[in-house]
Amino acid sequence: MRISSLQIFNIATQSMADANESIIRTQQQLSTGQRVLQPSDDPVASTKILALSDELASIKQYQANINIAKNDLELEETALNGVLNVIQRVQELAIQAGNTATLSPSEYNAIADEVDARIDELQQVLNTQNANGDYIFGGFKSQKEPFSGSAQTGFRYQGDDGQKFIKVANNTTVASSDSGKAAFVDVAAASPTVQTYASASNRSNPPLTISVGNVVDPEAYGDFFPEDMVITFNEDSNIAPPGKNFTITERSTGRVVLADQRYSSGEEITANGVSFYMTGNPASAEPGRAGDRVFIDATQKQDVLTTLARFSEALRAYDGSPENRAALELNLSDSIGNLKNAQTSVLEVTSQIGARFNTLESTEELHYDSDIVIQELLSELRDVDYAEASARLASESLILQAAQTAFARVSRLSLFDQI
Repeated sequence: MRISSLQIFNIATQSMADANESIIRTQQQLSTGQRVLQPSDDPVASTKILALSDELASIKQYQANINIAKNDLELEETALNGVLNVIQRVQELAIQAGNTATLSPSEYNAIADEVDARIDELQQVLNTQNANGDYIFGGFKSQKEPFSGSAQTGFRYQGDDGQKFIKVANNTTVASSDSGKAAFVDVAAASPTVQTYASASNRSNPPLTISVGNVVDPEAYGDFFPEDMVITFNEDSNIAPPGKNFTITERSTGRVVLADQRYSSGEEITANGVSFYMTGNPASAEPGRAGDRVFIDATQKQDVLTTLARFSEALRAYDGSPENRAALELNLSDSIGNLKNAQTSVLEVTSQIGARFNTLESTEELHYDSDIVIQELLSELRDVDYAEASARLASESLILQAAQTAFARVSRLSLFDQI
């Protein structure tokens, strides 16, 4: 077999190039600390490395989600503790107010002043916002203040029942918020009560408002419950002399409860055992156009803000008369029961938050353990053995040197070198 000089040169050049490539790859492994630099180095290991790297990225995201959930729940827990502090203080005031034999009307007004201050404090807590400006008790409607209104006009919840959930593991999600409706609005009332509000379609200016109302005659209201009442303003000509007047009807049947009653802003009205008052300038009915309306709905629930508002209203109404003392004692009994129910509701949400914290912590520990195991597996698959690579580099360098020396000698095998 004849081997030409060109073949000798090509073989030598290829051998040195291969040896040089091996040295470069080994040097890259040593400099990067990784054995597998590209999929072709070890296809099986590359597939496993890719899967493990994806798992690590997922764990990192889950850990970030856990931190977000913890921050949200810590803020909510702080707010709930604030609510509990307010409820506890008002409970103390209710017990203090029960001493009707010694307290004077002015002292009851002083207690009412503190209750009003607690109402403002509580409303601020219920409208707590997180760092992003979201209202934490608004449900999915977190961009709008959930609790609006006042002790004089009543309170309305403008959020919804939504709860935000965060995924913290492949098969685990945790609620990072609670609806204010479930925690503070849907609270069982100590006895059947009412919810008052004005129609959104009213035309009055200033707006017609209705007080939170109080059940002053449980027996009369018990006979009417669970019916609702509608208050509709009639044409001014319905009474003489003409003026603002209203009719109260039973919503389900239209039966008239009180007809053509003259309206006086702020004047106390009693119907079916419920006492309330209205303020503002209501729009009267006109031919072909209905007048303003307000509603008194029967309910077996009472939100915590309304409980405080009714308590304050009863305290300010006390004048020392036997009849008024009986009404105050009735309100105190209901207020104490409603405050206890509200406290129970808040404590239930607090206990749920504690359970979620336990889930987050155990999940976080699992992620830490998984991270360590995956890092060890990745190290075995991907990291270079420095001792083996160093020995291999020395061997590859020796091979390159031998190839270069051999080529130098072979390249001089020519008759011209002997002339």
